[in-house]
Amino acid sequence: MPNNLRNYPFIVFKGALILFIAAMPWSRAIISISTALIFASALAEIIINKVQVPKDKYFICLSALVLLCLVDIFRAESTAEWFSYFGVKLPLVLFSFSVLTFKSKITPNFLQLFSIIYCVAIATATIVSTINYILHYTELNALILQSKPIPIIGEIHHITFSVFCAFAIIVSAHLAWNQKIKWLWIFTIINLIGLHILAARTGLAGFYSACLILGFVYVINTKPKLHYLLGALVAICLFPIIAFYSMSSFHNRVLNSMEDLKVIWYQKDANYQSMGMRIEASKTAFDLFKKHPAIGVGSSNIKQAMSMQYERNNTNLFIENRILPHNQFVIEAAIHGIIGFIILLLFFAFPIFNSFNQLPSLFIALWSLSLFACMFECLFDRQHGVVIISLLWFLYSNSKPSEIIKV
Repeated sequence: MPNNLRNYPFIVFKGALILFIAAMPWSRAIISISTALIFASALAEIIINKVQVPKDKYFICLSALVLLCLVDIFRAESTAEWFSYFGVKLPLVLFSFSVLTFKSKITPNFLQLFSIIYCVAIATATIVSTINYILHYTELNALILQSKPIPIIGEIHHITFSVFCAFAIIVSAHLAWNQKIKWLWIFTIINLIGLHILAARTGLAGFYSACLILGFVYVINTKPKLHYLLGALVAICLFPIIAFYSMSSFHNRVLNSMEDLKVIWYQKDANYQSMGMRIEASKTAFDLFKKHPAIGVGSSNIKQAMSMQYERNNTNLFIENRILPHNQFVIEAAIHGIIGFIILLLFFAFPIFNSFNQLPSLFIALWSLSLFACMFECLFDRQHGVVIISLLWFLYSNSKPSEIIKV
């Protein structure tokens, strides 16, 4: 077979991947088309070049979760509900399968190009969303005190976007520092300031937790001098303090969070209180898990089952406040029982037992962000969330520490 034909699948894969990441904050239609192209190119690579997909423990875990969702059709009360849920979960396999298929062909230079486009795309969405915030300054600042989000301009959820933004800060700072791409400091600053202005708590807290874990790994690997370590700690602590006194949105989000915590601590009425409603949702889902510990209630039945459990628990939450749990582990336990919970736990536990401090630093950051986010958001159940868990996860986990992601 001619060599140029053999190269076509990888060319299509690279083009579709760039298109996907550039359009991700803006167009669900384009990312759906590019997802299909990414998967089709992987199939073509297997057929044309006889490539075998490498065995991968993360891929096995994601495949098992998708398989659990697939067999849920046999207990689905609503086929439409099942199809919608399964459609969100399926890219977990499609992305991971595709990246693994081209694992040996993804060069450090291409991963660097992908990383740059990713940071620029997120920064663009950050700028547009920040401008929108400025134009509606008074109105949005007031809404923050009511646990409402600052809207992200584009077709992406504000919590998921905050995780993308947090990771973009780390990626651009890494490339600017280690690869000497100095102009990327501009996008680091844009996303860092934007993350605090847009003030989604999951991304903010996840960003600082990832920085602390990266710092811990750095100390273990390099044993830096004490004054460098103290300087870094001061910088990490200083920025949120400056943001609190200089950014109204961040200031209001902190005040709102403190009020939320008071509701939980003093067991006040949780209606319209973000954290209080989440705690109530997690308790309700845990009650479902206790009733169905082996196989859960099924992905398409979770909404109805939660609604019924709220009633059985005599919750004081109004109907509009009876949300699903915003914790991936809790909802997976309720949906698929102990089996789903263990699979999910293994997915996040594998890196810890795989020479964690020797893993690529950007993957460590992504792992930290993803694990933290899953405590407060269901990344596996959002269209953009699965991009973090599958596409980004496999791109950066399969890179060598000695390449673009060396600490």
